[in-house]
Amino acid sequence: MKGKARIFFRADGNSKIGLGHVFRSLALAEVLNDTFECHFIINQPSKELKERILQVCDFLIELSDYTSLVLETNNLVSFIKEQEIIVIDGYQFDVQYQKTFKKNKIKVICIDDLAEAHFVADAVINHSGGFTRADYSVENYTKLYLGPQYALLRKPFRAKNTIEKENNLFICLGGADPENKTIEILYKLESCKESARCFLIIGSAYIYKKELNVFLERTSLVIEVLNDLSAEEMHYYMSLCARAITPPSTVSYEYLTTGGLLFLKQIADNQKNIQSYLLKNQLALSFDDDFEKTSSLKVDGNVFLREKANPFDGRQSQRLRDIFYDLMVSVKVAQVSDCKLYFEWINDEDTRQQSFSSEKIDYQTHENWFNRRVQSEDSILCIMCLGNEEIGQVRFEKNEESAVLSYSVDKKFRRKGLGYWVLEKGLAFFRKRNPDIEIIGYVKMNNLASVKLFRRLKFKENVSNEYKNSYQYIYS
Repeated sequence: MKGKARIFFRADGNSKIGLGHVFRSLALAEVLNDTFECHFIINQPSKELKERILQVCDFLIELSDYTSLVLETNNLVSFIKEQEIIVIDGYQFDVQYQKTFKKNKIKVICIDDLAEAHFVADAVINHSGGFTRADYSVENYTKLYLGPQYALLRKPFRAKNTIEKENNLFICLGGADPENKTIEILYKLESCKESARCFLIIGSAYIYKKELNVFLERTSLVIEVLNDLSAEEMHYYMSLCARAITPPSTVSYEYLTTGGLLFLKQIADNQKNIQSYLLKNQLALSFDDDFEKTSSLKVDGNVFLREKANPFDGRQSQRLRDIFYDLMVSVKVAQVSDCKLYFEWINDEDTRQQSFSSEKIDYQTHENWFNRRVQSEDSILCIMCLGNEEIGQVRFEKNEESAVLSYSVDKKFRRKGLGYWVLEKGLAFFRKRNPDIEIIGYVKMNNLASVKLFRRLKFKENVSNEYKNSYQYIYS
């Protein structure tokens, strides 16, 4: 059994720079970890951060404090293999850092929110709103995935839902809050005579607990302090609060998925783009400019976001997986030695049910058929791979004017969104070698997953004359 395809994540986080890079990288790893083997590379993490990482990733790689990024990359490329992926999140990782991996045939994905550097990466993900390709300096091959439709959200926040909430106030300035803007906010709440119950969330890297405790001992505000919450706990407390104060960062996106009135407090330069996007699209208000006014008006947070065009549609996870599938799914031509693999695929129970001849096939019959197909110039048998794992097959049977297509996905890889890429990569492989041949596929009408895939790939759909209760799909 071959191991899962591996993805490496490289990000740092501590009380000085905050934990945002780590947390959004972990959110992405969480989307991918049921299909890929996820490794997290980090420099000198705290005990709490190690535990958080290992809840999501299969392996944690702790780096020494390298004196240069050159020494770091020389170490990393010694164990990351060709065609594997490294995801880089951090402003210190310059173009030369990316080039070292590319030179060693390692695929690179960068998480970015500034568009200020040049990128040689295979892909860049920026979930801030308002950016276009024109804002970026990239290579011709670099694919850009921009906007909140690629938001790096943790699991409880990926489903689209708006919850009816009580008029409590949620306050979270991230995992570190290096300049202690939390205290500044609390003083302003006092001056506004805030009367609602406040849930204040601080992270493991927050270093101002002593100052916070002094404030809490004498304030009249009703505050419950919660420390280092899990994603599920964060979602629960957000769901209790019709209003929130957060930085314009991933935590602001998380709150918006639950609905409510959001006030933004920028605490880092790299948050200006998300702030601009959310304010411009009236998805949030400024804490400094608007909180006191709206507090006196008692604006209903439950109504606020329902009146807006919420960009969090619940499909972010599949969009993010597709970025990696696009880079990692590849084609190899079947050989005689693959006979047993095809036998297992062809006799899979679900595959037989969706075939037009549903009876089980004995091995001798299959072996004779398979050997003829492998040796025939009119049969193209493509094994689809995710890294080194075989995940399915696409077969084309040619005649002079057309080719009949069939495909299947290994049962271990179903319901992961891979069917589209099995078909898409198989089609691209065939069309490159046979550009003028029409491709035909037949699908039972009750096979809704395949019907959806053929429609997504822009096949022309007709009711089949050849098979009962089926569609004929034509790709020309």
